[in-house]
Amino acid sequence: MTITPTSVTSSSTSLAYQRDDGIWVFPRREYAHERWQYKAGQHVVFAGPTQRAGKTTLAFLLLEYTATPDLPVYVSVSKPTDKVTTQEGTRLGYRRTSDYPIPMKIKEILPDRKPSGYLVWPDMTDPQTAMQNASDVTGRLIDGVYADGAKNKKCILFLQDTVTKSKVLMLDRQMVMILTMSGAMGVGGWFEVQKPSDAGKAALWSYPNCEHIFIAKDPVKKNREYYNDIGGFDGKIVGDATMSLKPYQFLYLERSHGYMCIVDSK
Repeated sequence: MTITPTSVTSSSTSLAYQRDDGIWVFPRREYAHERWQYKAGQHVVFAGPTQRAGKTTLAFLLLEYTATPDLPVYVSVSKPTDKVTTQEGTRLGYRRTSDYPIPMKIKEILPDRKPSGYLVWPDMTDPQTAMQNASDVTGRLIDGVYADGAKNKKCILFLQDTVTKSKVLMLDRQMVMILTMSGAMGVGGWFEVQKPSDAGKAALWSYPNCEHIFIAKDPVKKNREYYNDIGGFDGKIVGDATMSLKPYQFLYLERSHGYMCIVDSK
């Protein structure tokens, strides 16, 4: 295992620095623009407490440098409102839709007019139908991108609020299918996990099946113990580094090469 994510040759303008424990800390945008490397079909997990970690903000920054019209992202939203998703989707020019399949607009027939992403946001305004509608739309989305993957249509499926989709919308089986069977087809699942235990199989299986792991500081001891036991990494180093994180920092683990670094809060 190495605690340097790439050969570090920071320029004179870089604000990256190496901590006393040897772990490099990279400014967030510098990391996303210069250090982040992603291949179609790779899975990604963002782990941290709800509303206190900045998982969604970091994910959208990485998508800015990852999603393209040829590798579009489908952001699966399962909240009635979400300020960050709305702002970031608008900033990146993602098309918002309340249903799936998504009807193509005439202008999107032209390659240079296709968006790099879509916000698949079911209508959840009616409390009597909100959960069922969200489950139906999201289920069709997951099944649809999987079927398209079998036809060599690569994409990223960003599944926000994994615990909600697993426990409330009852979509755990379909999410596990993405984790275990879609990568070879070029369909990469990006998962937001609030806690690794008692949150469905998708949450538990995301860690051993994801190539890229981002972990925020977690006050819950049981969760931290699970993070310390991620295969391929020294548990003590992971545990100590996770506990030392400042607000909105993430410990990044890249599984194939055992790379590790910290993505700064800004």
